[in-house]
Amino acid sequence: MTTLVMPAPEESRRGMDVVYVLCLMQVAFLLLGAVGEQLLMGGNPLYLAVPLVKVVLLFVFATKAVKGRRWAIVALLVAQAITVGGFALQYVVGGLLPMLDFTVNLVGLLTNVGLPLAVAWLCVSELRVLTRVPSYTESVAALSAAAPQASRREGPFLALEQEQERAGVRR
Repeated sequence: MTTLVMPAPEESRRGMDVVYVLCLMQVAFLLLGAVGEQLLMGGNPLYLAVPLVKVVLLFVFATKAVKGRRWAIVALLVAQAITVGGFALQYVVGGLLPMLDFTVNLVGLLTNVGLPLAVAWLCVSELRVLTRVPSYTESVAALSAAAPQASRREGPFLALEQEQERAGVRR
């Protein structure tokens, strides 16, 4: 018989700490690109609007994800999917329309593909931990605490429990 041991809440948050750092890296690259684009476009502040919105959203989602908020993890997944989808769309449009030149470089791959995929992978693994079904022993403990049943015992571990009682093992 296989027993699954779920990580403690502190252990499962380690991945979210990494997600937070990866989001900070994304924010740094995003701000650097936004400031560069603004300078090249003659100082027009309209070019900062969308990057600043994304910066604020990444900060909020990453901060709440570290605290274990499921909605923030899902929102991070959506933001990362939009980032990767935007990169793919930009690549396709740049290939179909030669006048819209798109150069693929290492920084673009890192910030628009590598970091979002790493964040998404960590978020999916954290969502699996957060949405897991309680084990049999947890559900039995919750049921017995809610409505104690002194004489009636049933379940797949009944034979094991009876054997432990005969052997004198205390729980």
